[in-house]
Parts: sequence; structure tokens; C-alpha cells
Amino acid sequence: MKAKIFFIFILLPIIAYSQILGGGNYADPIPSTDRHLPFGIRSAGMGGVGVACSEDYTAVFYNPANLSYIYRFEVAGAIQYDALSFNSNFDNAASGEGSDSYIKLQNIGGVIPVPTTRGGLAVGLGFTRTNTFDHRLQFEGTGDDGILYSGDESVKGGLGKFSIGGGIQVSPHAALGMSLDFYGGGEKYNWYLDRQNSGGTEWPDSVERVIIQDDIRDSYSGIGARFGMQLVPNKYVQLGAYIATPTALYIEEDVCSRTDSLTTGWEFYTEDNYFQTFELILPWKFGGGVALRPTDWLLLAGDAEYVDWRQTEYDEPTWILDQNRLMDESFRATVRWSAGGELTIPLASLRLRGGFSQEPIPYIVTGENISRNTISGGVGILIGELTTLDIATQFNNWDSNGARLDEEYSLSRIWLGLSYRF
Repeated sequence: MKAKIFFIFILLPIIAYSQILGGGNYADPIPSTDRHLPFGIRSAGMGGVGVACSEDYTAVFYNPANLSYIYRFEVAGAIQYDALSFNSNFDNAASGEGSDSYIKLQNIGGVIPVPTTRGGLAVGLGFTRTNTFDHRLQFEGTGDDGILYSGDESVKGGLGKFSIGGGIQVSPHAALGMSLDFYGGGEKYNWYLDRQNSGGTEWPDSVERVIIQDDIRDSYSGIGARFGMQLVPNKYVQLGAYIATPTALYIEEDVCSRTDSLTTGWEFYTEDNYFQTFELILPWKFGGGVALRPTDWLLLAGDAEYVDWRQTEYDEPTWILDQNRLMDESFRATVRWSAGGELTIPLASLRLRGGFSQEPIPYIVTGENISRNTISGGVGILIGELTTLDIATQFNNWDSNGARLDEEYSLSRIWLGLSYRF
């Protein structure tokens, strides 16, 4: 029974510090439900839109029906750079600040058009990062209880998927598509907490110092599918929609947890090593988008996605299934939306982009803001006749206010990539 309680405490422990410092009685936040990334640089520069206006290989991720409107071979890829700044406030006293940075492959893929006598048919495939787990927090200070706390939390990793799909025009004004998504990823979690009792408090006086260190490695794999539809009633309007089936994620977790308790004349040290596997089912997703082309040089677009995260559930092992009863009170249904535009300047071979997106936080944590707002921009530069250099950037700020520990984050993100059509 102790082992089961221990696992529930550390599984996907993005708020381990808040549990230790007196957080609420909630199911653990699940990283794969949060901090979604745009698919492709063009979309990233436009706030993350793409359901109705994806015109490259990223259609296989957004709306595979759009693949049917691509008539040339394409290969493309991009890298991503994140710069994260953070500061914390512990028991109303400034307690920590710092920064971290990450460079990773964001996406790579291509499109293969298939000759047809009429309409369009194409196959797309590629890899993209869907969620980032990267996170950093440090804090130090004397609490209201007179105990000195020093903590350091570091999370690195993310979730990505390899997708293959196709789209076909079923009429001059409509197309259908489908893709299969194969998920993979990993997470490296490190947690350090040093609690020192200076005496004269209610905390067990027999223990002067406790040091807790957790090292957790998670490996993810999974599968899902997406069905898309595209309507093009005229040259000015495009409408897109998709349904994503529940995703089954399999998690292999390797845990090493160490606790060192010190007092005068003796030391008590424990180290626990565990390996466990989990199966997590993420819920259905429903999305739609609209794109307007009032002129040949201007595009305006918007997307929205609805997910009822309360339907997230563990399928195995059996001892963690009681966490499912907490999903209704720990998660919420969300609508993630984005809006953006693209301005083409033919004489300069440029496409200027901008956008805004809002991602509600799907899980409930005491005092936490309910959404993250992101401003984005980008530019596409035509090099020759077949190659395009794309750059996009995003700026994001959010905070988390807990019972004793408040956090503030600032994130700057840059994408750089190339695409080639022939």
C-alpha cells in the first residue's frame, strides 16, 4: 500500500513542490494535456492557426484533408529555441530567480502528390513536437513556520508524433482526409528539496534536516488518429474541421527517490528504486477553422479546439485507477483558440505573419491562472523559386499562485526552418 501511495505522489510530478508545501487535494497534472506547440513555422508565426489554411506538409497534423490541395512535392524542417526565465516568491518573500534554454528539432516532413484525372490527391508524412515538458524552478527562504526551505525542480523533454495521412478531393469544393499518429517522447525530472529546522517550531524537533532527491525518467509511446474535412465554397473562404480519436499513451517510468534525515548523533538514509508502466487515455478532440482571403495578398484565419479533459483516465495498472475518480474535480473542459494573418509582398518575395493564441490550463491547481496567452510573429522569405526560409517567434507569460509558493514565468521562442518544393 505504501508503494502505491508513493507512486501516486510522484507520477508525472510537475507540482511535487506544491504538494510538499501544502497544495490542494487534486489529481496530478498530466504534461501531455498541456503546453501544446504549433505545427510548423508558418502556423507558429500566425498564432497557431492551420485547420483551414495549412498549405504544406503540416496539413497532415492539422487537417489531412488539406493535403489534397497540394500539387507539388515538398520537403521541409525546422528547429526550435526556447529561452525560459522564472522567479518565485515563498511565503511572501522573494526566494529565487533564474533562466534556462533549450534547442530541439521541432518538425520535419514532406508531401507526395498522386497524379489524378481530376481533383487532387496527396500523401503527407512527418514528425512534429506536440507538447513541451521543459520547466525550471528554484526557490529558497524561511517559511512562516520558521523552517528554511531550498528547492530546485528541473524538467526536460516533450511529446512528439510521427504522422502519415492522405487527403482527397471528393468534389470541386470539398475534400476529406485521415492520418494515423504514432506518439513518442520522454521526460527527465529532477527534484531537490532541503528542509532545515532551526528549532522552536512544531515540525518534529527530533529531526534537524531532511533532504529529498527524486530522479525520474519517463518514456512515452502511443497511437491515435485524425479525420479531417475541408470546404472551399469560393476563392474567398475556406472552412476546415477535424475529429481526433482518443489517444492511448503508454508510459514506462524509472524512479529513484532518496531521503536523508539528519539529527544530532545519527542519520537515517533511504533510497527507493521503482520501475512501473502506465497506460493513459487522452480524450476526443474536436476542432474547426476558417480562413478568409479578401485579396490575393492577404489571409486572415482562426482556429478553435474543444477538449473535455475530465475524460482523461488511467487504464492500468490497477492500483492507480482510483485517480480516475478525481478527474472530474481536477480537470476542466477547454477551448483552445488562435487567430492570425499573413500579408504577402510579392515585389520583396516576403510573407509577413502575426497572431495571438490562448491556451486554457486544463487542470485545476489552487490559485493558478486559467489560461496562457501568446503573441507571435514571423516572416517567410522566398529564396529563388523553390526554397523558402521561414522564421517565427512567440512570447508567452504566465504565473502560478499556490498556498505558499508563487511562480512567474516568461518564455521567448524562436523557430527557424527551410522548405523546398519541386
